[in-house]
Amino acid sequence: MNAEYGGWAGRIMVWLRVVSALIVVNLLFAAGVIAGLVVLGTLPALAATTASLTRLRDGDSTGIVRSFVAEYRRSFWRANLLGVPFAAALLVAVADLAVLPHLPAQFGAALLVVSWVVLAYAAVALVAGLVIEARYRDGIRATRRYAVSLPLVSPAMTVALVVTLGVVAFALSVLPMLVPLIGVSVPLYVAGWFVDHRLAQLDPEHPHALQRPPVVSPAH
Repeated sequence: MNAEYGGWAGRIMVWLRVVSALIVVNLLFAAGVIAGLVVLGTLPALAATTASLTRLRDGDSTGIVRSFVAEYRRSFWRANLLGVPFAAALLVAVADLAVLPHLPAQFGAALLVVSWVVLAYAAVALVAGLVIEARYRDGIRATRRYAVSLPLVSPAMTVALVVTLGVVAFALSVLPMLVPLIGVSVPLYVAGWFVDHRLAQLDPEHPHALQRPPVVSPAH
């Protein structure tokens, strides 16, 4: 790409390619959710989306549709088994937040803090599990344990991730027309970068790590 388009033109072309890939992945996510009738399709769609975005961060934006479909099929039941505890915690936290306004103030304030902490922790752990699954080929229990422990042993990553996702969520709420295009792919892309960076620090030579292609930065 850079050899064909030099300087600023090359950088623009690379960024346009990345943006196009993010839109395609977001649409594939929606299709995956629908194909699995929402309940069974959401976690496999998230897993396939994360795997596709991992390839994209590594500089490989080719064959997105084919790789997404292959990963969706491969991880359909595995992703559901892996992610169900985190999804359940997220649903409970969201339900609590919906009920809290109807409780007495003295109970609501304390439960509000707990619910937000559970929501943030479950979201980070789920993202961590998805990225770990995309990178490694460990067993479900091992992947789940790693995902549960990663936010606890990496407080800086967790805080940075929660703040960044909050900013992205606010931006999408201000520009809701972008949600159908990048509402899932961009948050997962950004979150995956944080988790990927931390995994590289903690476990650079994991015995089950998948082969990673050379990283190509969009800025070059």
